[in-house]
Amino acid sequence: MEEKIIYDFDAVISREGTFAEKYEARERFFGSAAVEPFWVADMDLPTPAFLVDHLRERLAHPMFGYTEQYNAVFDAIVWWMKNQHGATVDPKWISLSSSVVTSISIAIQSLTEPGDSVIVLSPVYGPFFSCTQANGRNVADCPLRIEQGRFEIDFAALEKTMAQADVKLLMLCNPHNPGGRVWSPSELAQLAHLCATNGVILFSDEIHCDIVYPPHRHNSMLNIAEASGNCIVAHSIGKTFNTSGLQASFSIIPDAALRKRFRAGLERVHAGDVNLLGKVALAAALSPEGADYKRQLVDYLGENTRLVCEKLQALEGVDVMAPEATFLVWSDFRKHGAWPEVFKRLIHNADVALSGGTFFGPAGEGWFRINCAHPRSKLLPAVDRIVAEFQNKPH
Repeated sequence: MEEKIIYDFDAVISREGTFAEKYEARERFFGSAAVEPFWVADMDLPTPAFLVDHLRERLAHPMFGYTEQYNAVFDAIVWWMKNQHGATVDPKWISLSSSVVTSISIAIQSLTEPGDSVIVLSPVYGPFFSCTQANGRNVADCPLRIEQGRFEIDFAALEKTMAQADVKLLMLCNPHNPGGRVWSPSELAQLAHLCATNGVILFSDEIHCDIVYPPHRHNSMLNIAEASGNCIVAHSIGKTFNTSGLQASFSIIPDAALRKRFRAGLERVHAGDVNLLGKVALAAALSPEGADYKRQLVDYLGENTRLVCEKLQALEGVDVMAPEATFLVWSDFRKHGAWPEVFKRLIHNADVALSGGTFFGPAGEGWFRINCAHPRSKLLPAVDRIVAEFQNKPH
């Protein structure tokens, strides 16, 4: 009988000397190279050993030339989407790319024209804004509402925005970053219906879909019948397996005509592949071993986010969204003053670097996002310092 692997997420592993952005960019963004980083959404938890072993095995061969897109990569994606998310995927629907952000840019370039508008539901992951603007398109921002401590889609406002002739694409973060919201099948069906009715293509960024806390379950746009003719679903192993540096991403497009347009965009900029080690990692990670690792990871991160929310919710003047998914906690510090002042206090007094809300659009101003994917011995003292700094202290 094979021995069951128990993963240790409590070990503190230094990233010094690895050129990790989360650490190396502290001076640039926070003015201090010593502040503890809880901002960039990668984990300070190790990639599982079984995946590292597959990479080592490939590195034992001393040639790293051009590599075909081989069946094991696509078979692994098909298996994972079915086993973990109940989505039946034909391998021919799958396209590879270096990142979900690459796929976002390709979708904007190949499916819209300069001057067209792209809907975003803010606050939301910053590149939804920056990629749209960098490609000469307009952002049609349709802010989410907050009801009973979580984000809700304002469908009445969205319907009006979508009816505008220049709107050609809607970008959805599913599950939502930074709010950790798991969109329900009925919400996704309503969204898909609006897009189909108005001839708007729906791009569903599902990069966080593996980190979902029971009793919630991820609902992929691939399982929404009305979305099948005009949706793109993008995913990556970067968040789940802490492999963002390997740049291994994929998109799934059921509709042949839409897929042809998207792939033409990939080909124009030679972006339709993943590097050699990225392909090795995809084939290895999206497997039964990967599913067992993911289950244990979600248990650990679920307790992390619960503890962080518990501590911050006890802090007067701070409103906290308890995430249904992601390892991110979104917190409102607006009652403690203007965001630049709060930003300084977090860095200089609490010694923590968090993602500022303006990265997620105007609706995020005054909010901060904390990355909880750290060993608890590092994470919880950092949150305690935040609480100590803002507890009963006027701005």
